[in-house]
Amino acid sequence: MTSPTSAGAPLPPQRFLPYAAILTLAANTMNGPGITTLPDVAVDAGLFLYILLIAGSVLMASYVCRRMVFAMWSSLSVFGGSAAINVDTLQDNIDIAFHEGGEGMKLSKSALSITAANDEDDATTEAADEYFEQQQGIIHRHPLSPNLTRTGSEEDTLLLHHDNNTNQVVAYPQPILEKTSIVGQSLEAYGKNASVYAALTMVASALCLALAQMMLCAAILDGMLVSTTGQSCALGVPTTSSSWIHCTSHSSMKPYAGSGAPTSLISVGTVIAAVFSVGMGTVDLDEMMGVQYSLFACLIVSCVRFAYVFRKMSLGLSNDGEMMDMTAVAEEGSGVGGEEALSWFVGPNPFSTIGPIMFNFAFVVTAPPLISMAKKESIAYKALGMACVAMGVLYTMVGCVGAPVANAVRNGLIEGGDDTNLLSLVLLSGNVEGGAGGRPSMIDLFCIGTFGLSTVASVPVYCLLAKDTLVNDAGVAPMPAFLLSNVLPWLLVALTYNAAFFEAFVNWSGLLILGYSNFSLPLLLDVKLKKVRSMLKGGLADLSGDEGNITSVIFSFLTASISAVIAISITNSLTTAGISFGVVVMASMWPSRRS
Repeated sequence: MTSPTSAGAPLPPQRFLPYAAILTLAANTMNGPGITTLPDVAVDAGLFLYILLIAGSVLMASYVCRRMVFAMWSSLSVFGGSAAINVDTLQDNIDIAFHEGGEGMKLSKSALSITAANDEDDATTEAADEYFEQQQGIIHRHPLSPNLTRTGSEEDTLLLHHDNNTNQVVAYPQPILEKTSIVGQSLEAYGKNASVYAALTMVASALCLALAQMMLCAAILDGMLVSTTGQSCALGVPTTSSSWIHCTSHSSMKPYAGSGAPTSLISVGTVIAAVFSVGMGTVDLDEMMGVQYSLFACLIVSCVRFAYVFRKMSLGLSNDGEMMDMTAVAEEGSGVGGEEALSWFVGPNPFSTIGPIMFNFAFVVTAPPLISMAKKESIAYKALGMACVAMGVLYTMVGCVGAPVANAVRNGLIEGGDDTNLLSLVLLSGNVEGGAGGRPSMIDLFCIGTFGLSTVASVPVYCLLAKDTLVNDAGVAPMPAFLLSNVLPWLLVALTYNAAFFEAFVNWSGLLILGYSNFSLPLLLDVKLKKVRSMLKGGLADLSGDEGNITSVIFSFLTASISAVIAISITNSLTTAGISFGVVVMASMWPSRRS
Protein backbone atom coordinates (compact mmCIF):
# COMPACT_ATOMS: atom_id res chain seq x y z
CA MET A 1 0.00 0.00 0.00
CA THR A 2 1.37 3.41 -1.02
CA SER A 3 0.10 6.59 0.63
CA PRO A 4 0.68 10.08 -0.77
CA THR A 5 2.12 12.80 1.39
CA SER A 6 0.75 16.33 1.51
CA ALA A 7 3.34 17.31 -1.05
CA GLY A 8 2.25 14.53 -3.41
CA ALA A 9 5.31 12.33 -3.03
CA PRO A 10 4.42 8.67 -2.49
CA LEU A 11 5.50 6.96 0.66
CA PRO A 12 7.12 3.53 0.50
CA PRO A 13 4.73 0.57 0.60
CA GLN A 14 3.66 -0.37 4.09
CA ARG A 15 4.16 -3.91 5.37
CA PHE A 16 2.11 -5.38 8.19
CA LEU A 17 2.87 -8.08 10.73
CA PRO A 18 -0.03 -9.92 12.41
CA TYR A 19 -0.17 -10.81 16.09
CA ALA A 20 1.31 -14.29 15.60
CA ALA A 21 4.21 -12.95 13.55
CA ILE A 22 5.20 -10.34 16.15
CA LEU A 23 4.92 -12.89 18.96
CA THR A 24 7.05 -15.39 17.06
CA LEU A 25 9.74 -12.90 16.08
CA ALA A 26 9.97 -11.53 19.62
CA ALA A 27 10.16 -15.01 21.13
CA ASN A 28 12.82 -16.10 18.64
CA THR A 29 14.80 -12.97 19.47
CA MET A 30 14.75 -13.93 23.15
CA ASN A 31 16.06 -17.39 22.28
CA GLY A 32 19.63 -16.35 22.88
CA PRO A 33 22.71 -17.97 24.39
CA GLY A 34 21.49 -17.16 27.87
CA ILE A 35 19.01 -20.04 27.74
CA THR A 36 21.88 -22.54 27.65
CA THR A 37 23.13 -21.27 31.03
CA LEU A 38 19.78 -21.53 32.86
CA PRO A 39 20.22 -24.93 34.57
CA ASP A 40 23.44 -23.67 36.12
CA VAL A 41 21.82 -20.32 36.94
CA ALA A 42 18.97 -22.11 38.75
CA VAL A 43 21.54 -23.93 40.91
CA ASP A 44 23.19 -20.65 41.90
CA ALA A 45 19.90 -18.86 42.53
CA GLY A 46 17.92 -21.61 44.25
CA LEU A 47 14.68 -22.87 42.73
CA PHE A 48 12.27 -20.48 44.46
CA LEU A 49 14.40 -17.39 43.83
CA TYR A 50 14.98 -18.50 40.25
CA ILE A 51 11.24 -18.70 39.55
CA LEU A 52 10.75 -15.35 41.29
CA LEU A 53 13.46 -13.70 39.16
CA ILE A 54 11.99 -15.12 35.95
CA ALA A 55 8.50 -13.90 36.88
CA GLY A 56 9.84 -10.46 37.77
CA SER A 57 11.78 -10.28 34.51
CA VAL A 58 8.64 -11.18 32.53
CA LEU A 59 6.70 -8.37 34.21
CA MET A 60 9.58 -5.94 33.75
CA ALA A 61 10.12 -6.70 30.07
CA SER A 62 6.37 -6.62 29.34
CA TYR A 63 5.98 -3.23 31.00
CA VAL A 64 8.96 -1.75 29.16
CA CYS A 65 7.58 -3.06 25.86
CA ARG A 66 4.19 -1.51 26.64
CA ARG A 67 5.76 1.86 27.27
CA MET A 68 7.88 1.64 24.12
CA VAL A 69 4.83 0.79 22.03
CA PHE A 70 2.99 3.76 23.45
CA ALA A 71 5.96 6.08 22.87
CA MET A 72 6.13 5.02 19.22
CA TRP A 73 2.40 5.19 18.55
CA SER A 74 1.72 8.43 20.42
CA SER A 75 3.90 10.50 18.11
CA LEU A 76 2.95 14.11 17.46
CA SER A 77 -0.48 14.63 15.92
CA VAL A 78 -2.17 17.77 14.58
CA PHE A 79 -3.39 20.40 17.00
CA GLY A 80 -7.11 20.95 17.51
CA GLY A 81 -8.65 22.69 14.51
CA SER A 82 -11.36 24.74 16.17
CA ALA A 83 -9.65 26.24 19.20
CA ALA A 84 -7.43 29.28 18.91
CA ILE A 85 -3.87 28.80 20.12
CA ASN A 86 -1.75 31.52 21.68
CA VAL A 87 1.45 31.08 19.72
CA ASP A 88 3.74 32.96 22.10
CA THR A 89 2.48 31.02 25.13
CA LEU A 90 2.78 27.71 23.33
CA GLN A 91 6.27 28.49 22.08
CA ASP A 92 7.33 29.38 25.62
CA ASN A 93 5.98 26.05 26.84
CA ILE A 94 7.82 24.26 24.06
CA ASP A 95 11.06 26.01 25.03
CA ILE A 96 10.55 24.89 28.64
CA ALA A 97 9.84 21.34 27.52
CA PHE A 98 13.07 21.24 25.56
CA HIS A 99 15.15 23.19 28.09
CA GLU A 100 16.83 20.05 29.43
CA GLY A 101 17.33 18.61 25.93
CA GLY A 102 19.40 21.54 24.72
CA GLU A 103 19.35 20.80 21.01
CA GLY A 104 15.83 19.47 20.91
CA MET A 105 13.44 19.83 18.02
CA LYS A 106 12.50 23.42 17.17
CA LEU A 107 9.20 24.61 15.69
CA SER A 108 8.89 27.97 14.01
CA LYS A 109 6.11 30.26 15.20
CA SER A 110 4.72 30.44 11.69
CA ALA A 111 4.28 26.69 11.76
CA LEU A 112 2.18 27.04 14.92
CA SER A 113 0.09 29.98 13.75
CA ILE A 114 -3.32 28.29 13.68
CA THR A 115 -6.36 30.43 14.47
CA ALA A 116 -10.05 29.58 14.66
CA ALA A 117 -11.37 27.22 12.03
CA ASN A 118 -13.88 29.81 10.78
CA ASP A 119 -11.19 32.35 9.90
CA GLU A 120 -10.93 32.47 6.10
CA ASP A 121 -8.13 35.05 5.98
CA ASP A 122 -5.57 34.30 3.25
CA ALA A 123 -2.66 34.76 5.65
CA THR A 124 -4.17 32.21 8.00
CA THR A 125 -4.74 29.75 5.18
CA GLU A 126 -1.15 30.14 4.07
CA ALA A 127 0.09 29.67 7.62
CA ALA A 128 -2.08 26.58 8.02
CA ASP A 129 -0.71 25.14 4.78
CA GLU A 130 2.82 25.79 6.00
CA TYR A 131 1.98 24.15 9.31
CA PHE A 132 0.67 20.98 7.72
CA GLU A 133 3.64 20.84 5.36
CA GLN A 134 6.06 21.04 8.29
CA GLN A 135 3.88 18.66 10.29
CA GLN A 136 4.55 15.96 7.69
CA GLY A 137 8.22 16.22 8.63
CA ILE A 138 7.45 16.07 12.34
CA ILE A 139 4.63 13.59 12.50
CA HIS A 140 5.81 10.06 12.94
CA ARG A 141 3.03 8.26 11.14
CA HIS A 142 2.15 7.55 7.54
CA PRO A 143 -0.70 9.93 6.62
CA LEU A 144 -3.84 8.97 4.72
CA SER A 145 -3.48 5.30 5.57
CA PRO A 146 -6.59 3.38 6.70
CA ASN A 147 -7.63 4.85 10.04
CA LEU A 148 -8.28 2.67 13.08
CA THR A 149 -10.95 3.59 15.62
CA ARG A 150 -10.07 2.67 19.17
CA THR A 151 -10.99 3.22 22.79
CA GLY A 152 -8.82 2.78 25.81
CA SER A 153 -7.28 4.37 28.87
CA GLU A 154 -7.01 8.08 29.49
CA GLU A 155 -3.48 8.23 28.09
CA ASP A 156 -4.69 6.70 24.81
CA THR A 157 -6.31 10.03 23.91
CA LEU A 158 -2.86 11.08 22.75
CA LEU A 159 -3.21 8.49 20.00
CA LEU A 160 -6.43 10.03 18.64
CA HIS A 161 -7.24 12.95 16.39
CA HIS A 162 -10.43 14.44 14.97
CA ASP A 163 -10.99 13.95 11.26
CA ASN A 164 -12.92 17.02 10.05
CA ASN A 165 -13.84 15.31 6.78
CA THR A 166 -15.59 12.33 8.39
CA ASN A 167 -16.37 14.00 11.75
CA GLN A 168 -14.94 10.96 13.54
CA VAL A 169 -12.28 10.44 16.16
CA VAL A 170 -9.74 8.14 14.56
CA ALA A 171 -6.28 6.83 15.33
CA TYR A 172 -3.22 7.43 13.26
CA PRO A 173 -1.87 4.25 11.67
CA GLN A 174 1.66 2.89 11.76
CA PRO A 175 4.58 4.97 13.05
CA ILE A 176 7.55 5.59 10.79
CA LEU A 177 10.44 3.53 12.12
CA GLU A 178 13.22 6.01 11.34
CA LYS A 179 11.55 8.68 13.49
CA THR A 180 10.18 6.56 16.31
CA SER A 181 13.01 4.10 16.94
CA ILE A 182 15.01 4.53 20.11
CA VAL A 183 17.44 6.75 18.20
CA GLY A 184 14.57 8.78 16.72
CA GLN A 185 12.97 9.17 20.15
CA SER A 186 16.30 10.34 21.56
CA LEU A 187 16.54 12.96 18.83
CA GLU A 188 13.03 14.20 19.53
CA ALA A 189 13.43 14.24 23.30
CA TYR A 190 17.00 15.39 23.87
CA GLY A 191 18.45 16.57 20.57
CA LYS A 192 21.09 15.53 18.07
CA ASN A 193 23.94 14.82 20.49
CA ALA A 194 21.80 12.43 22.51
CA SER A 195 20.69 10.65 19.34
CA VAL A 196 24.34 10.02 18.42
CA TYR A 197 24.96 8.37 21.79
CA ALA A 198 21.74 6.39 21.39
CA ALA A 199 22.83 5.19 17.94
CA LEU A 200 26.17 4.01 19.33
CA THR A 201 24.34 2.23 22.15
CA MET A 202 22.00 0.47 19.72
CA VAL A 203 24.88 -0.73 17.56
CA ALA A 204 26.77 -1.95 20.65
CA SER A 205 23.66 -3.77 21.92
CA ALA A 206 23.06 -5.43 18.57
CA LEU A 207 26.72 -6.43 18.36
CA CYS A 208 26.67 -7.96 21.87
CA LEU A 209 23.53 -9.93 21.12
CA ALA A 210 24.65 -11.03 17.67
CA LEU A 211 28.15 -12.14 18.70
CA ALA A 212 26.91 -14.28 21.59
CA GLN A 213 24.20 -15.84 19.44
CA MET A 214 26.51 -16.48 16.50
CA MET A 215 29.06 -18.17 18.74
CA LEU A 216 26.34 -20.37 20.21
CA CYS A 217 25.07 -21.39 16.76
CA ALA A 218 28.56 -22.38 15.62
CA ALA A 219 29.28 -24.32 18.83
CA ILE A 220 25.99 -26.24 18.56
CA LEU A 221 26.70 -27.28 15.00
CA ASP A 222 30.25 -28.34 15.85
CA GLY A 223 28.96 -30.31 18.83
CA MET A 224 26.44 -32.01 16.55
CA LEU A 225 29.18 -32.96 14.10
CA VAL A 226 31.22 -34.51 16.92
CA SER A 227 28.22 -36.48 18.17
CA THR A 228 27.22 -37.78 14.72
CA THR A 229 30.54 -38.20 12.86
CA GLY A 230 32.98 -38.50 15.75
CA GLN A 231 34.86 -35.26 15.14
CA SER A 232 34.69 -31.68 13.89
CA CYS A 233 37.49 -29.75 12.24
CA ALA A 234 38.45 -26.11 11.91
CA LEU A 235 40.97 -23.97 10.07
CA GLY A 236 43.37 -22.04 12.27
CA VAL A 237 46.91 -20.71 12.56
CA PRO A 238 49.20 -23.69 13.26
CA THR A 239 50.72 -24.03 16.69
CA THR A 240 54.13 -25.55 17.42
CA SER A 241 52.74 -29.09 17.34
CA SER A 242 49.88 -28.90 14.84
CA SER A 243 48.99 -27.98 11.26
CA TRP A 244 46.45 -25.56 9.79
CA ILE A 245 43.67 -28.09 10.38
CA HIS A 246 42.56 -28.60 13.99
CA CYS A 247 40.13 -31.40 14.84
CA THR A 248 38.31 -32.31 18.03
CA SER A 249 36.31 -35.29 19.24
CA HIS A 250 35.10 -33.56 22.43
CA SER A 251 31.31 -33.56 22.42
CA SER A 252 30.26 -30.41 24.29
CA MET A 253 29.35 -26.79 23.68
CA LYS A 254 33.05 -25.96 24.02
CA PRO A 255 34.31 -28.46 21.45
CA TYR A 256 37.82 -27.05 21.02
CA ALA A 257 38.52 -26.22 24.66
CA GLY A 258 41.63 -28.02 25.85
CA SER A 259 42.41 -29.37 22.38
CA GLY A 260 45.45 -27.17 21.85
CA ALA A 261 43.74 -25.27 19.05
CA PRO A 262 44.38 -21.50 18.81
CA THR A 263 41.86 -18.86 19.85
CA SER A 264 41.01 -17.91 16.23
CA LEU A 265 39.28 -20.71 14.33
CA ILE A 266 37.06 -21.04 11.28
CA SER A 267 35.14 -24.20 12.10
CA VAL A 268 32.72 -26.13 9.94
CA GLY A 269 29.89 -25.12 12.25
CA THR A 270 30.84 -21.46 11.92
CA VAL A 271 30.76 -21.62 8.13
CA ILE A 272 27.36 -23.36 8.04
CA ALA A 273 25.78 -20.97 10.53
CA ALA A 274 27.25 -17.91 8.80
CA VAL A 275 25.94 -18.92 5.38
CA PHE A 276 22.46 -19.58 6.79
CA SER A 277 22.19 -16.34 8.80
CA VAL A 278 23.67 -14.07 6.12
CA GLY A 279 21.20 -15.53 3.64
CA MET A 280 18.30 -14.75 5.99
CA GLY A 281 19.68 -11.24 6.46
CA THR A 282 19.13 -10.44 2.77
CA VAL A 283 15.33 -10.52 3.08
CA ASP A 284 12.86 -8.43 5.07
CA LEU A 285 11.21 -9.63 8.26
CA ASP A 286 7.80 -10.22 6.70
CA GLU A 287 9.38 -12.28 3.92
CA MET A 288 10.91 -14.85 6.29
CA MET A 289 7.92 -15.56 8.50
CA GLY A 290 7.51 -19.15 7.29
CA VAL A 291 11.06 -19.88 8.43
CA GLN A 292 10.53 -18.02 11.71
CA TYR A 293 7.37 -20.00 12.54
CA SER A 294 9.20 -23.25 11.85
CA LEU A 295 12.18 -22.29 13.99
CA PHE A 296 9.93 -21.27 16.89
CA ALA A 297 8.26 -24.68 16.71
CA CYS A 298 11.73 -26.26 16.78
CA LEU A 299 12.50 -24.31 19.96
CA ILE A 300 9.35 -25.48 21.74
CA VAL A 301 9.79 -29.13 20.74
CA SER A 302 13.46 -29.10 21.76
CA CYS A 303 12.83 -27.54 25.17
CA VAL A 304 10.06 -30.03 25.97
CA ARG A 305 12.32 -32.90 24.98
CA PHE A 306 15.21 -31.52 27.04
CA ALA A 307 12.97 -31.28 30.11
CA TYR A 308 11.94 -34.91 29.62
CA VAL A 309 15.59 -35.97 29.26
CA PHE A 310 16.65 -34.09 32.39
CA ARG A 311 13.85 -35.68 34.38
CA LYS A 312 14.96 -39.15 33.29
CA MET A 313 18.60 -38.33 34.05
CA SER A 314 17.68 -37.22 37.57
CA LEU A 315 15.79 -40.46 38.12
CA GLY A 316 18.65 -42.49 36.67
CA LEU A 317 21.12 -40.95 39.10
CA SER A 318 19.20 -42.19 42.13
CA ASN A 319 19.84 -45.64 43.56
CA ASP A 320 16.22 -46.60 44.19
CA GLY A 321 14.55 -45.15 41.15
CA GLU A 322 13.19 -42.15 43.00
CA MET A 323 14.09 -38.56 42.35
CA MET A 324 17.69 -37.93 43.33
CA ASP A 325 17.85 -36.32 46.75
CA MET A 326 19.77 -33.21 45.83
CA THR A 327 17.57 -30.59 47.45
CA ALA A 328 18.10 -29.12 50.84
CA VAL A 329 14.74 -29.12 52.54
CA ALA A 330 15.40 -29.08 56.24
CA GLU A 331 18.72 -27.33 56.36
CA GLU A 332 20.17 -24.81 53.91
CA GLY A 333 23.32 -26.06 52.24
CA SER A 334 23.07 -29.60 53.56
CA GLY A 335 23.83 -32.53 51.29
CA VAL A 336 24.58 -36.21 51.07
CA GLY A 337 28.12 -37.46 51.39
CA GLY A 338 29.61 -33.98 51.41
CA GLU A 339 27.91 -33.03 48.15
CA GLU A 340 26.64 -29.49 47.75
CA ALA A 341 22.84 -29.63 47.80
CA LEU A 342 20.47 -27.86 45.44
CA SER A 343 18.49 -25.32 47.44
CA TRP A 344 14.74 -24.97 47.19
CA PHE A 345 14.90 -21.31 48.19
CA VAL A 346 18.05 -19.16 47.90
CA GLY A 347 21.16 -20.67 46.35
CA PRO A 348 24.84 -20.04 47.03
CA ASN A 349 25.33 -17.21 44.49
CA PRO A 350 22.02 -15.38 44.06
CA PHE A 351 23.43 -12.03 42.97
CA SER A 352 25.45 -13.56 40.14
CA THR A 353 22.26 -14.86 38.54
CA ILE A 354 20.55 -11.53 37.83
CA GLY A 355 22.77 -10.73 34.84
CA PRO A 356 22.22 -14.01 32.97
CA ILE A 357 18.47 -13.92 33.61
CA MET A 358 18.28 -10.31 32.45
CA PHE A 359 20.24 -11.24 29.34
CA ASN A 360 17.46 -13.65 28.34
CA PHE A 361 14.93 -10.81 28.14
CA ALA A 362 17.26 -8.30 26.47
CA PHE A 363 15.27 -8.11 23.25
CA VAL A 364 13.56 -4.74 23.77
CA VAL A 365 16.02 -2.86 21.56
CA THR A 366 15.06 -5.13 18.65
CA ALA A 367 11.31 -4.49 19.11
CA PRO A 368 10.84 -1.16 17.21
CA PRO A 369 10.80 -2.80 13.73
CA LEU A 370 8.11 -5.19 14.96
CA ILE A 371 6.12 -2.40 16.60
CA SER A 372 6.20 -0.20 13.50
CA MET A 373 4.87 -3.04 11.33
CA ALA A 374 1.93 -3.93 13.58
CA LYS A 375 -1.54 -3.40 12.17
CA LYS A 376 -2.59 -1.52 15.30
CA GLU A 377 -1.06 -0.43 18.56
CA SER A 378 -2.86 -2.97 20.76
CA ILE A 379 -1.62 -5.87 18.63
CA ALA A 380 1.97 -4.74 19.15
CA TYR A 381 2.03 -4.58 22.93
CA LYS A 382 -0.16 -7.65 23.47
CA ALA A 383 2.02 -9.78 21.18
CA LEU A 384 5.24 -8.59 22.82
CA GLY A 385 3.83 -9.20 26.29
CA MET A 386 2.67 -12.70 25.38
CA ALA A 387 6.11 -13.45 23.90
CA CYS A 388 7.65 -12.55 27.27
CA VAL A 389 5.21 -14.86 29.06
CA ALA A 390 5.80 -17.75 26.64
CA MET A 391 9.57 -17.52 26.94
CA GLY A 392 9.31 -17.12 30.71
CA VAL A 393 7.47 -20.46 30.87
CA LEU A 394 10.17 -22.14 28.75
CA TYR A 395 12.94 -20.61 30.86
CA THR A 396 11.29 -21.79 34.08
CA MET A 397 10.82 -25.32 32.77
CA VAL A 398 14.35 -25.68 31.41
CA GLY A 399 16.02 -24.15 34.46
CA CYS A 400 14.09 -25.96 37.19
CA VAL A 401 14.14 -29.40 35.58
CA GLY A 402 17.77 -29.09 34.49
CA ALA A 403 19.07 -27.76 37.82
CA PRO A 404 19.42 -31.19 39.53
CA VAL A 405 21.47 -32.49 36.59
CA ALA A 406 23.67 -29.38 36.54
CA ASN A 407 24.24 -29.77 40.27
CA ALA A 408 25.17 -33.44 39.74
CA VAL A 409 27.81 -32.40 37.20
CA ARG A 410 29.18 -29.88 39.70
CA ASN A 411 29.45 -32.63 42.29
CA GLY A 412 31.15 -35.02 39.87
CA LEU A 413 28.29 -37.53 39.87
CA ILE A 414 28.16 -37.89 36.07
CA GLU A 415 31.09 -39.48 34.27
CA GLY A 416 32.62 -37.18 31.68
CA GLY A 417 30.67 -34.19 32.92
CA ASP A 418 32.80 -31.04 32.85
CA ASP A 419 30.33 -28.46 31.52
CA THR A 420 26.93 -27.39 32.88
CA ASN A 421 25.79 -25.82 29.61
CA LEU A 422 22.26 -26.91 28.71
CA LEU A 423 23.25 -28.80 25.56
CA SER A 424 26.31 -30.32 27.18
CA LEU A 425 24.01 -31.80 29.82
CA VAL A 426 21.83 -33.31 27.12
CA LEU A 427 24.91 -34.82 25.46
CA LEU A 428 25.69 -36.51 28.79
CA SER A 429 22.36 -38.31 28.83
CA GLY A 430 23.94 -41.43 27.31
CA ASN A 431 26.32 -41.70 30.26
CA VAL A 432 23.40 -41.74 32.70
CA GLU A 433 20.80 -43.70 30.73
CA GLY A 434 23.17 -46.30 29.32
CA GLY A 435 23.25 -45.12 25.72
CA ALA A 436 25.44 -46.91 23.18
CA GLY A 437 29.02 -45.94 23.90
CA GLY A 438 27.80 -43.26 26.30
CA ARG A 439 26.19 -41.37 23.41
CA PRO A 440 22.74 -39.76 23.61
CA SER A 441 19.86 -41.19 21.60
CA MET A 442 19.22 -40.14 18.01
CA ILE A 443 16.07 -38.34 19.16
CA ASP A 444 18.14 -36.25 21.56
CA LEU A 445 20.70 -35.49 18.86
CA PHE A 446 17.89 -34.50 16.52
CA CYS A 447 16.44 -32.14 19.14
CA ILE A 448 19.87 -30.60 19.73
CA GLY A 449 20.03 -29.99 16.00
CA THR A 450 16.57 -28.42 15.89
CA PHE A 451 17.47 -26.27 18.88
CA GLY A 452 20.61 -25.15 17.08
CA LEU A 453 18.54 -24.19 14.05
CA SER A 454 16.11 -22.25 16.26
CA THR A 455 18.94 -20.13 17.65
CA VAL A 456 19.74 -18.86 14.14
CA ALA A 457 16.32 -17.17 13.96
CA SER A 458 17.32 -14.21 16.11
CA VAL A 459 20.58 -13.40 14.32
CA PRO A 460 18.93 -11.63 11.32
CA VAL A 461 16.86 -9.51 13.73
CA TYR A 462 19.96 -8.38 15.62
CA CYS A 463 21.74 -7.64 12.36
CA LEU A 464 18.70 -5.74 11.08
CA LEU A 465 18.81 -3.47 14.14
CA ALA A 466 22.47 -2.68 13.50
CA LYS A 467 21.92 -2.21 9.77
CA ASP A 468 18.92 0.14 10.19
CA THR A 469 20.83 2.21 12.74
CA LEU A 470 23.82 2.51 10.42
CA VAL A 471 21.68 3.45 7.42
CA ASN A 472 19.10 5.73 9.04
CA ASP A 473 21.20 7.40 11.73
CA ALA A 474 24.84 7.17 10.62
CA GLY A 475 24.23 7.73 6.90
CA VAL A 476 26.06 4.57 5.85
CA ALA A 477 25.18 3.22 2.41
CA PRO A 478 23.05 0.03 2.40
CA MET A 479 25.74 -2.33 1.09
CA PRO A 480 28.50 -1.27 3.53
CA ALA A 481 25.91 -1.32 6.32
CA PHE A 482 24.96 -4.88 5.37
CA LEU A 483 28.59 -5.98 5.41
CA LEU A 484 29.24 -4.29 8.75
CA SER A 485 26.13 -5.74 10.40
CA ASN A 486 25.90 -9.20 8.82
CA VAL A 487 29.43 -10.21 7.78
CA LEU A 488 31.82 -8.42 10.16
CA PRO A 489 30.34 -10.05 13.31
CA TRP A 490 31.04 -13.50 11.86
CA LEU A 491 34.66 -12.51 11.31
CA LEU A 492 34.84 -11.46 14.97
CA VAL A 493 33.34 -14.81 15.98
CA ALA A 494 36.06 -16.61 14.04
CA LEU A 495 38.74 -14.51 15.73
CA THR A 496 37.47 -15.34 19.24
CA TYR A 497 35.81 -18.74 18.72
CA ASN A 498 38.05 -20.71 21.08
CA ALA A 499 38.40 -17.94 23.67
CA ALA A 500 37.50 -18.73 27.26
CA PHE A 501 35.45 -15.60 28.01
CA PHE A 502 32.03 -16.63 26.63
CA GLU A 503 30.23 -16.97 29.96
CA ALA A 504 31.81 -13.77 31.28
CA PHE A 505 30.74 -12.04 28.07
CA VAL A 506 27.12 -13.12 28.61
CA ASN A 507 27.13 -11.90 32.21
CA TRP A 508 28.91 -8.59 31.76
CA SER A 509 27.31 -7.52 28.49
CA GLY A 510 23.93 -8.28 30.03
CA LEU A 511 24.73 -5.95 32.91
CA LEU A 512 26.85 -3.14 31.44
CA ILE A 513 25.18 -2.63 28.06
CA LEU A 514 22.00 -4.61 27.59
CA GLY A 515 20.55 -3.86 31.02
CA TYR A 516 20.54 -0.10 30.60
CA SER A 517 19.76 -0.03 26.88
CA ASN A 518 16.87 -2.49 27.05
CA PHE A 519 15.19 -1.46 30.28
CA SER A 520 16.33 1.98 31.47
CA LEU A 521 16.60 3.91 28.20
CA PRO A 522 13.10 3.14 26.82
CA LEU A 523 11.46 4.18 30.10
CA LEU A 524 13.52 7.38 30.29
CA LEU A 525 12.48 8.31 26.75
CA ASP A 526 8.84 7.48 27.45
CA VAL A 527 8.70 9.83 30.43
CA LYS A 528 10.45 12.64 28.56
CA LEU A 529 8.46 12.31 25.34
CA LYS A 530 5.16 12.28 27.17
CA LYS A 531 6.00 15.68 28.65
CA VAL A 532 7.30 17.11 25.38
CA ARG A 533 4.38 15.91 23.30
CA SER A 534 1.82 17.11 25.84
CA MET A 535 3.41 20.55 25.68
CA LEU A 536 3.31 20.57 21.92
CA LYS A 537 -0.30 19.36 21.76
CA GLY A 538 -1.91 21.73 24.24
CA GLY A 539 0.53 23.70 26.27
CA LEU A 540 -1.66 23.52 29.38
CA ALA A 541 -1.97 19.73 29.74
CA ASP A 542 -1.15 18.11 33.02
CA LEU A 543 2.24 16.47 32.61
CA SER A 544 2.41 14.66 35.92
CA GLY A 545 -0.22 11.95 35.52
CA ASP A 546 -0.25 8.71 37.40
CA GLU A 547 1.15 6.76 34.45
CA GLY A 548 4.13 9.10 34.19
CA ASN A 549 4.81 8.85 37.91
CA ILE A 550 4.65 5.05 37.84
CA THR A 551 7.03 4.92 34.89
CA SER A 552 9.45 7.27 36.64
CA VAL A 553 9.46 5.12 39.77
CA ILE A 554 9.98 1.92 37.79
CA PHE A 555 12.75 3.57 35.78
CA SER A 556 14.54 4.59 38.96
CA PHE A 557 14.12 1.16 40.54
CA LEU A 558 15.36 -0.74 37.47
CA THR A 559 18.31 1.55 36.87
CA ALA A 560 19.32 1.40 40.53
CA SER A 561 18.94 -2.39 40.59
CA ILE A 562 21.15 -2.82 37.52
CA SER A 563 23.76 -0.51 39.05
CA ALA A 564 23.66 -2.39 42.36
CA VAL A 565 24.18 -5.74 40.64
CA ILE A 566 27.15 -4.33 38.72
CA ALA A 567 28.60 -2.99 41.96
CA ILE A 568 28.27 -6.28 43.82
CA SER A 569 29.66 -8.20 40.84
CA ILE A 570 32.78 -6.03 40.94
CA THR A 571 33.28 -5.63 44.69
CA ASN A 572 31.37 -8.63 46.11
CA SER A 573 30.09 -6.30 48.81
CA LEU A 574 26.43 -5.89 49.79
CA THR A 575 27.26 -2.56 51.42
CA THR A 576 28.67 -1.15 48.19
CA ALA A 577 25.66 -2.46 46.27
CA GLY A 578 23.27 -0.82 48.74
CA ILE A 579 25.08 2.52 48.49
CA SER A 580 25.03 2.31 44.69
CA PHE A 581 21.31 1.55 44.73
CA GLY A 582 20.53 4.54 46.95
CA VAL A 583 22.71 6.96 45.00
CA VAL A 584 21.22 5.96 41.64
CA VAL A 585 17.67 6.17 42.98
CA MET A 586 18.22 9.72 44.22
CA ALA A 587 20.07 10.76 41.05
CA SER A 588 17.39 9.36 38.75
CA MET A 589 14.46 10.80 40.73
CA TRP A 590 15.92 14.29 41.09
CA PRO A 591 15.26 15.43 37.50
CA SER A 592 11.62 14.32 37.84
CA ARG A 593 11.16 16.34 41.02
CA ARG A 594 12.81 19.37 39.42
CA SER A 595 10.54 19.12 36.36
